[in-house]
Amino acid sequence: MDAVAVVTRLVAVDAGSSSRDEIVAVLRDVTSCRNWLTAVEVACQSRLEELAEGDPAVNPDADNAAATNRSQRAGQAASRRARAARSAPEFEQRMAAGDLSGEHLDAFIAALAGMLAAARPRLAAVHARLAELACRMTVEEFREQLRREVASIEADDGRSRLQRQTTATRLRQWTDHRTGMVHLAGQYDPESGLVLASALQQRLEASFHAPHPPDAPDDPMEKQDFLRAHALLSLIRGEGRGSGAPEFIVVIDEETLLHGRHATSRVDCGRGIHLPVATIRDMAGRARFVPVVIDRHGVVIRQGRPVPSLEQLRDSLTTPVALQAGRSRRFATRHQRRALRAMYRRCVIPGCHTHVSKTEPHHLIDWDHGGHTDIELLLPVCKHHHDVLHARSWCLTLDQHRRLTITIRDGAIVMTTGPPADQWA
Repeated sequence: MDAVAVVTRLVAVDAGSSSRDEIVAVLRDVTSCRNWLTAVEVACQSRLEELAEGDPAVNPDADNAAATNRSQRAGQAASRRARAARSAPEFEQRMAAGDLSGEHLDAFIAALAGMLAAARPRLAAVHARLAELACRMTVEEFREQLRREVASIEADDGRSRLQRQTTATRLRQWTDHRTGMVHLAGQYDPESGLVLASALQQRLEASFHAPHPPDAPDDPMEKQDFLRAHALLSLIRGEGRGSGAPEFIVVIDEETLLHGRHATSRVDCGRGIHLPVATIRDMAGRARFVPVVIDRHGVVIRQGRPVPSLEQLRDSLTTPVALQAGRSRRFATRHQRRALRAMYRRCVIPGCHTHVSKTEPHHLIDWDHGGHTDIELLLPVCKHHHDVLHARSWCLTLDQHRRLTITIRDGAIVMTTGPPADQWA
């Protein structure tokens, strides 16, 4: 990367009078410059690490923290990046070219740290290919790629990783003596975390529809955290409705459930949680099954009622549930929500990575303007984009394969997506 040319362009920017395309170009330059600066810091930190080997007066972590006015923890993170860059030089080169971020390198470091020590060299050996892939991926997409690489190397569908995660389950409690507030901080293995998070979400949703306490904050995000804290207390006390077993949804295709993963497996536990198929089978023994048939475009064409066993799945499909409610109800039914969950992985707005479990069913034709609550007219949209498309009157249309077209500002901007199956590709 020509850093001088990039900085020269940035110095000349007048953001207040720039067009959208010009702003996008500036942001690309900002990103390239940030990535290059990260590479420079990594190189400097590597040199400090080398100097420390021959001079005990050199403390790389402390020197970084002092020079950058950051915490000791930030200095330690910089040292971790530097050590990782020495074993994965392609990442450093890509950062120096402005093509790769420090967050991509951090994801690679985390993936290595989460593996068995004996298996780490196999991931490190393919770091050049991974760095090349990372240049075309968001950090979230790269983390998913790394998860697949690790699973392939360990060749046990994540069972050994789950075992390590289970032994790492922790919960800390302390009192902040400045404020007198009691703090909790925990980490749970994915199986336990799925149960806990689902129970908490179930209670949180119930509290949203109940009268809010008078001391609840007005800010929407703070209010959600406030209600979540009280939902946890309510769960512990066993108060109110919904204190039974939590409901959580795992989307999995029949072949994978019965015979294991294959090239086009569809497995999604939501909340960024990944579980081995064997664990999902064990959990399925205590669960209900909802059969959903989708076409090659990922569109639901039939859905059965919940049944207690695999053997009853096909019988359930002989009397499918209704996925059209017309004008009989304003809000999506449980059946419709499950259908959307089976079709989509995330919010339908292009570029949004909010998981479908955190979205709201949106009417293509507004209810107040005569819209119907039918599955053909419902889309999963995150709360942010739900507010935006209503406030700015975005026009959304679907074709027969649920390919979406979004028209903004009287056709001045048009965004399109493929069918739901594309989200699972």
